[in-house]
Amino acid sequence: MKRLALIALFATAPAGLAAQTTAELLARGIKAYEEFNVEQARPIFAQIVSPSYISPLSQEQKVQAYKYLGASWAVLSQTDSAQRYFVAALDFDPFTDLDPVKFSASELGPFGVAKTKLFRIGVRPVTPQVVNPRQDSTAYRFTIVTTHRGTARLTLLKQNDAGAQPEVLFDGSNDGQKTISWNGLMRSKGGAVADSGTYLLSLTATSSNPQMGTAPATETQLVRIEQSFDPLEDSLPTLPDSMLLPEALRPSEPWLDLIKGTLVGVLAYALPVVILKSDDVLTSSGWDWKPHAIISSIVGIGSGIGSFVYRYSNRKIDANQQENQRRQLQRARYNAGIKARNDARLAQTLLIITPLTAR
Repeated sequence: MKRLALIALFATAPAGLAAQTTAELLARGIKAYEEFNVEQARPIFAQIVSPSYISPLSQEQKVQAYKYLGASWAVLSQTDSAQRYFVAALDFDPFTDLDPVKFSASELGPFGVAKTKLFRIGVRPVTPQVVNPRQDSTAYRFTIVTTHRGTARLTLLKQNDAGAQPEVLFDGSNDGQKTISWNGLMRSKGGAVADSGTYLLSLTATSSNPQMGTAPATETQLVRIEQSFDPLEDSLPTLPDSMLLPEALRPSEPWLDLIKGTLVGVLAYALPVVILKSDDVLTSSGWDWKPHAIISSIVGIGSGIGSFVYRYSNRKIDANQQENQRRQLQRARYNAGIKARNDARLAQTLLIITPLTAR
C-alpha cells in the first residue's frame, strides 16, 4: 500500500518532477518563480519539503524550498501561510534572508514578521584562514546572527587550560547578521598573541522580547588555533661545575699546610740528630749542627703556621672568581643575543585558524 501511495503521489506531480535531482528541482522551481509562474513553482517546493520526498536532500536545499514556499504565498497576500513557511526556514537556518533586490515588499513584510515569531541564533562555520596580528586586513571575521533583537555575547575560550579566561569578542545588542573582526590578540592576556590550542567559540544570546522567555540560546564551535613562526634558537644552559673553577680553598687545605710545615720542621731537626750525631769528623772539628737544625725546624714549623693562618682567613681565590665571572658574563651575553633573535621571530608570529572536525 505504501508503494502504491508513493506511485500515486508522483503520478500527480508535475511532469518529469520525480525523475530530477533535488538540485535540478530547486533550480526549476526558482526559475519558474522568478518568471512569475508562482502556481507552477509552488508544487515543486512543496514536493521537496514533503515527508514522502525520498531523494537526497541537504538542509540548505530544504531551507531554500521553505523560503520560496513562504514567498509564493506572500505574493498572494496569504500572510499566515507565508509566515509559517518562513518560520520553518529560519528554524532550520537562522541565516536565512531575502535579497531585497530579488524580493518585493509583499514578500519582505511577512518574512520580517516571521523573524519576530521565534528566536534563533547562529555562528557561521569557521573556515581556514591565516591571521597576521600586525595587519588589520588579515583579521578573522566571525559572523553571528539573531533572528530578532536581543543581547548577544561571543567568546573564545581555550580548552584544557584551568586558568584560561574567555576572550570576549562581542558583547552587546544585536538584530540580524553582524560581522566581528578579531586580529588574534587576547585582551584577557594583556594583548598577547593567542596561544596554540583548541578553543571553544561560543555565542550566547537572549531575546529582547519577554514573550520569548529569558533562557539564553547557545551555539558553539570548536576552533583550532596554531602559532606559526621561524624556528627558535636554544639558549645555553647554566654552566655546570665542571666548567667553573673553584672559588675558595677547601677547608682541609690550611690544615694540610700546617701539617706539612710542622713535618718539615720536625724532620729538619730529627734528620741531623740521626745522621750527624755519630759523625766523628764533624764532632772532632768542633762544628755544632744543633743551632742550624733548630733554626731550620723553626722555619719549617713557622712556615706551616703562617700558611695555615693566612689561608684559613683568606680562603677566597680572587683569580678564579674573576675567571668564573668572565665565563658567566660571556654566557649571559650569548643568551641575550639568542633572546633578542627569538623575540624578533616571535614578533612575526602568524596564526592559522581552522575548524576542528571529528576524525
